[in-house]
This record gives sequence, C-alpha cells and structure tokens, in this order.
Amino acid sequence: MSLVYTIIINIIIIFIVFVVLNNKINKKSTSTLLEKYAGEVENLIIELNRAVEDVLNLSEERMDELKKLIKKAERILNKPAVKKSLALKRHEPEIPVDIDIKKNADISESTHLLEKTKHLLSMGHSKEEIAKLLRLKRAEVDFLESLNKG
Repeated sequence: MSLVYTIIINIIIIFIVFVVLNNKINKKSTSTLLEKYAGEVENLIIELNRAVEDVLNLSEERMDELKKLIKKAERILNKPAVKKSLALKRHEPEIPVDIDIKKNADISESTHLLEKTKHLLSMGHSKEEIAKLLRLKRAEVDFLESLNKG
C-alpha cells in the first residue's frame, strides 16, 4: 500500500513541476513576448495619433487666426488714406534707423556734436543713421568724422 501512495505522491509532484515549468516556459516564449511588445507598440501608436491630432488642431486654429489677420490687413491697406501714405513713402529714400537716443543715455547727456558723432561711429552706426539722429546733413557728419580722426 505504501508503494501505491509513494507512486501517487510522485505523480502529483511531477504534475505540479510540469505545470510550473510549462507556465514559466510559456511566459518566456517568443510568441508571448511578441504579443506583449505588439500591445505596447499599439499603445504607442494610439498616443502618437492623439498627439498628431492635437498638433493638427492647433495649427488649423493658428491658420484661421492668420487668415483673419490677413483679411484685416488687406482691409486696412485698401483704405485711401493708407494707400496715399504708402505711395508717398515709396518715393522717399528709406534710411533704416533702429536707434533710440534714450537707450544711449551717455549720448543724450553729451553736449557736443563731435562727441556724439564719435560715440555713434564707434558703436558702428552708419553716417546716414547718425545724420538722421543728430538732425545734421551727411556732409556735416563726414566733417565731424574727419575731425575725430584728426
């Protein structure tokens, strides 16, 4: 009788070991790993699609805003007063001046044109810009520059 019990106990232990080992093998099998990774890739694709959709919606909103601004600018440009002002501007020579004298406190405090001219030239401003800022003629700026060099 003890032999029968021993055989039954051995069969049960073998069955338990078989089930445990089979589960571990299946968890590490290629098909299980592929299924797991496929699920993760699907989740990433879903998140990516959501992000792209958000960006597209945002860009569409901005495009609509830009279209509205363009229409508003066209309405403004079509006004007769603006057309006339632009026509007059086209005939004037443009001298780009991006300088604010208030930003250059040491220039506005200086009393002599010679010093002001020297300072502006040392900052790399063109003679046209300096003439416009100091309300001088270009020849006067040239003269002040020659005095600075001498």
